[in-house]
Amino acid sequence: MTTLLRLYPAAYRREFGDEIADAYREATRGAGAPARLREGADVAGHALRMRLGLGSTGRPGRLLAALAPFALVVVGATASGWVGLMRYALFAGGQVGAGFVTLVAGYLVMLLGVFLALAGRWPVGNWIVLVGVVVEIAATTFRTGIGGIGISALFTTPMLVLAPTLALALGAVACPPDLRPAPRIRTRAGVAAVMAWTLVLEGAVLVVPLEYPFTQLRFVVPVAAGLLLAGRPAFARLCTAPAVLLAGLPFLYFGATPGSLLPLTLAVLLVLLLVAAVVVGVRRRRGARDPLVGG
Repeated sequence: MTTLLRLYPAAYRREFGDEIADAYREATRGAGAPARLREGADVAGHALRMRLGLGSTGRPGRLLAALAPFALVVVGATASGWVGLMRYALFAGGQVGAGFVTLVAGYLVMLLGVFLALAGRWPVGNWIVLVGVVVEIAATTFRTGIGGIGISALFTTPMLVLAPTLALALGAVACPPDLRPAPRIRTRAGVAAVMAWTLVLEGAVLVVPLEYPFTQLRFVVPVAAGLLLAGRPAFARLCTAPAVLLAGLPFLYFGATPGSLLPLTLAVLLVLLLVAAVVVGVRRRRGARDPLVGG
């Protein structure tokens, strides 16, 4: 436990170290190795958030919590879009090897994690998303070869998608636990029912042939489904103009990837995002609400 406590900032450790140690000992008393590992990971994560100033009482931590659901929606929609592109490669008679299968599996894992997190299983869903992103990066690096690892590799199309995706996934994982979205689906039956509906919707988007300009639905429909799953509580936290912009810009960035949104659509969405930020900013100045807690 002493090693874990050293991860905290010195001032925080002096003030709360004994309390944290007592809580850890109480939680792990008589527990097995998995429980101890889980508690240790929670303590290490909390210490890292304190080091980075991402505690639930600070503005950065609350901002991160406000943006986390939207980050996951973007990750899920992007994964769905890439699965759609790979579907075309498969049906076109392209060569399917272990690398191709790994890439598809990684994106499907990301989709599963996004669904679980937005459905209320936040910790496990986020870690599944992160695993999927790591699998994608590893598979992409392997496909480019050892010689392809370097600064230039960061500017290839896959890495221009995966690097920001990793940042979004890490941001969701770092969300302060006491500010995580409350579960909107509280029963296993409810989760199973919504997952079945999601699979049907996702399957329809990927399988049904779409002609220009309706190909954009392969990105728009997953985004709409994700936002619906995140629900009103997610939007209620976007109460400052910077929060609105930070939540919306990733949608535009990933919407510009191949096979997603058309330039005209992106331009319209950018205008709408700026208008929304201005409106929220004006309302914020007129009111006296907490900047990151809706009401």
